[in-house]
Amino acid sequence: MKKAVFFDIDGTLWNEHMQVPESTTKAIRELRNAGNYAFLCSGRSRSNIRSEKILGIGFDGIVAACGTHIEYEGKKVCERLLTPEEAEELLRVIEAYHMEAVLEGPHYIYANGEDFKEDPFIQYLRSELGEDVREIRGQTEYEINKLSAYMNGASVRAVEAELVPHFDVIEHNPQLIEVVPKGYTKATGIAQVCGMLGIARENTYAFGDSTNDLEMLTYVGHGIAMGNGAPAAKAAAEYVTTDIMNHGIKNGLKHYGLIG
Repeated sequence: MKKAVFFDIDGTLWNEHMQVPESTTKAIRELRNAGNYAFLCSGRSRSNIRSEKILGIGFDGIVAACGTHIEYEGKKVCERLLTPEEAEELLRVIEAYHMEAVLEGPHYIYANGEDFKEDPFIQYLRSELGEDVREIRGQTEYEINKLSAYMNGASVRAVEAELVPHFDVIEHNPQLIEVVPKGYTKATGIAQVCGMLGIARENTYAFGDSTNDLEMLTYVGHGIAMGNGAPAAKAAAEYVTTDIMNHGIKNGLKHYGLIG
């Protein structure tokens, strides 16, 4: 019976220097050659999943932007974009609390350059995405699934209280959050994929390292946290594998007998 394995990207498939261990690439290819499914499952929006270091490994599909965008065999099967009213509400809160925000969509990333002059992440986005990084200011229409934001000293709880009716807030640390449409997580994306493919929950596996992986790690039949992962991810997982660069993906797949 086919198994489905879902892989986070940052901190799981590659490290902070965007290095993918050769053992990771070989292990995932072996997993698929054995007749199993491999999916990316990331908080990144689809516009920010372009690197051949990742896509070149070979995956059956992508769950992006915390479950709001799903692809299978190169075709989009789900897209949850914010309505104009939802985008307007987010922008109001961003401005009211002086947050530095990155709006993330399937084709574009929106960020105000003057807010991120020295930020290496935005510099990376500009080098990778080029003109597909757009300014927030001056736009009249936005195509976005979610956002990430630096709080600039604002209270996460205060912002969350404003957004609760329509959004969920994922707190990475007291100064970094993700905001997604209410009810969407990596786990809901996985559930949709498995329903589409007829994969039983007990035959699902997920690798993750961060707080936005918690729902995913607890939803699947077998949640696997990276050895370099956050304590919360390790606590949520069924199994903790080794660090990325110490063959974490390979060792996790071997532990469950998914590869030889």
